[in-house]
Amino acid sequence: MTWEHYELYSIDEDGNEELIDTDGSVKKLRQLATLSLEEDEGIIECIIYQEDEEGELTELERISK
Repeated sequence: MTWEHYELYSIDEDGNEELIDTDGSVKKLRQLATLSLEEDEGIIECIIYQEDEEGELTELERISK
């Protein structure tokens, strides 16, 4: 079994990036990103990053309004 870890960040109107949540499920983070974009008018985009075994983050997906 492979280890997978993902991080969800929001981007606000000023370009600030903030961690929303971390999880082992991309599907769960996609749902949370969609919900965050709908509920928080200040968030304009969400980014899901995948963390590798060395702790490096690679952008996996961007979700916008």
